[in-house]
Amino acid sequence: MDITWLCAKDFPLSEALLVDIESNSPLEIKVHLTLICRKLWASMNSTKIILTYKWLQDAIVTVEACLDRTWESLNSGCWKEVSIHYKYCYTFCTIIKSVLLLTQHKCKDAPTKSRIAQLKTFEDTILQIDKGILLGSPPLSDPELLTTVACKLTSLIHELKGKKCLKVENLMTFGCRALQRTELPGLSLVLHYHQPSMEAFYKDIFHPKIPAVLKGCMEHWKALELWRNPEYLLKIAGVRTVPIEIGSHYTAEDWTQRLLTFSEFIVSYMTSDTPPKLGYLAQHELFNQIPELMDDIAVPDYCNFTDSGVDAKSPDINAWLGPKGTISPLHFDPKNNLLCQVFGHKEVILFHPQQTSNLYPYKTKLLTNTARVDPTKPDFQKWPKFEKAIGMTSTLGPGEMLFIPPGWWHHVTALSQSFSVSFWWD
Repeated sequence: MDITWLCAKDFPLSEALLVDIESNSPLEIKVHLTLICRKLWASMNSTKIILTYKWLQDAIVTVEACLDRTWESLNSGCWKEVSIHYKYCYTFCTIIKSVLLLTQHKCKDAPTKSRIAQLKTFEDTILQIDKGILLGSPPLSDPELLTTVACKLTSLIHELKGKKCLKVENLMTFGCRALQRTELPGLSLVLHYHQPSMEAFYKDIFHPKIPAVLKGCMEHWKALELWRNPEYLLKIAGVRTVPIEIGSHYTAEDWTQRLLTFSEFIVSYMTSDTPPKLGYLAQHELFNQIPELMDDIAVPDYCNFTDSGVDAKSPDINAWLGPKGTISPLHFDPKNNLLCQVFGHKEVILFHPQQTSNLYPYKTKLLTNTARVDPTKPDFQKWPKFEKAIGMTSTLGPGEMLFIPPGWWHHVTALSQSFSVSFWWD
């Protein structure tokens, strides 16, 4: 398989990208990246410049050292305080390393060019690309470069592997069984609306800030059928690396995070009846990382209403995929939220912001939006004021949306395998 077109067409080391690297990289790393990048660029524009396998290998080692140095800076403090130049730099290193890996494989003096070696090159490259997408910032000169190349590499890997990449033991249709919800006393039911008009949504739900379940508003989503088929998701996302939350929930002592390929996550946590721990693809911008999945969903028109009085911005779109038993502890978000259920069922418990004093929020800075009380297992001796809390509940099923107003506390439990998509907007 000739991959020359992949390096030349989809990884164009243009003058604009070179300027981007020189303008937005820390000085101690820029000097190394610029030298490598300019020689790569020259070789792509002249047949007289031959890159040897040894030069490419040495360049890869240099770029990996730059990646390690950048990684240290990205993890040296609060993420929000990390210099944007180091985030750009991680992306630049990712682009250059990916070009080097692909160029090295087609190098004339490469030790081997077998099918297995080519597959390993593609997998190593897409792993680095995903790390660049997850940890870096898109280059100003070409923001969609990494996602575009990752999509093409995914197709090539699928072509090389064929059916082998789709074989998962105990593979079954996702979300085919609904489990009975827990009956919780003292909670009223969330109101349900069937395909409310834009006017009705604004007047009855959005403006008064009342939680509501919206039925029949996702019938045009292809995801309702396609995503229940694990083979479909594995074909598009199987080789992609995603962040997985491991443990009962994010406030638990056993909670941690790992980077896994999507297929590893499916095999380890979605197809096993008794995984050693819960694994949850939670609050992840999957559709920015793998934009081809956006073809299967649609941003609800209701997201066009805003509280600011100005034109609505594009909402933040997050994916939530996990087995039965995943939990989002009682918490609130500062934005409007439409939680859209693709498959499976979730139980949601909600409390008005006025109930905050009865919910015992954490006092630590990082968890002030999270409550210490568990509404599904209330301990009234430990949290006596919670007995006064007034809340509501609903079970969210496939094809249903739940509007959660800003500041409303909500606790979410997956009653079965579940895939949800949330839209957050001001």
